[in-house]
Amino acid sequence: MPGLTTARGYGWRHQQARRAALARLSADPGQPCSRCGAPMFPGQLLDLDHSEDRAGYLGLAHRRCNRSAGAVKGNARRGRGRAKPITSRDW
Repeated sequence: MPGLTTARGYGWRHQQARRAALARLSADPGQPCSRCGAPMFPGQLLDLDHSEDRAGYLGLAHRRCNRSAGAVKGNARRGRGRAKPITSRDW
C-alpha cells in the first residue's frame, strides 16, 4: 500500500496506541499475541495489529504473525492463492 504513513493507517494515532500497548506489555509481560496466542515479552519484535476493517486494533501481535497475516490477505486479493497461516508451532 503506497503512500504516507498516515494514509496507510500508521500515523500519529497508531503510533500513540502502539506506545500505550507496549507500555502495558512492559507492566504485564506475557500477554498473548492477537494472532497466535503465544506470550509476548518486551524486547520482541511486535506490531500493533489493525482490525480487518482498520477501524480499530486487535492488540499487539508478534511482527511475524501480523505481517504474515497481511501477506496472506494481500496474496489472496491479488489472486495468488492462500498461504498457510503462521501458528506458534512454526517458530
